[in-house]
Amino acid sequence: MMILFRPFRLVLTLFFYGFVVLFLATTALTFRVWEAFPGDAVFPAECGLVFGAAVHRTDDPGPGITRRTSTAARLVHEGMVDRLIFTGGRGAASNESEAAVMRAVAMRRGVDPDRITLEEEATSTWENLVYARPLVSDCSSIVGISDRYHLARIQYLAELQDWGELPVYPADNPPNDAFTIRSVMREVAAMLYYMLIAVSS
Repeated sequence: MMILFRPFRLVLTLFFYGFVVLFLATTALTFRVWEAFPGDAVFPAECGLVFGAAVHRTDDPGPGITRRTSTAARLVHEGMVDRLIFTGGRGAASNESEAAVMRAVAMRRGVDPDRITLEEEATSTWENLVYARPLVSDCSSIVGISDRYHLARIQYLAELQDWGELPVYPADNPPNDAFTIRSVMREVAAMLYYMLIAVSS
């Protein structure tokens, strides 16, 4: 009886400590995501790196793309950013890449296309940073632009890719609280995933 009991007790102990570690990590990451909401950008910056979001089946911009691109266009018009790099590939449901859709939105808001560069291969935040990096190599200063719930993951993945410090700036007109909470949960899960990958590599 004792022989059977000891392994069971060991499994329970490991499960308990695993749960505690997961809870503490999730809590810490949730705080980090919320803490990044205001951003930490210093302006003016030469380049704005704008992260893509969903494109509708009709190749119309989703709300995320509209928020992020409109914010980037405002910063250009205010003289806070000189040029824009839009990063995002084509999803399965669209014909246009996220970057191309963002360019169209920016041009409708009066941004000169000569001030826009596209990165059209990325399908994740990790790839956004990988594929955009050569495009910003000549930028004297960079600011990442995305929704506020996305900023912590951008900075964390930039750290993993040895970008150094990547200042970030939140998009105007954030989504409603329910959407934001769901997005924060998704961001925490994504950051946990990349942390596990980093630890195991």
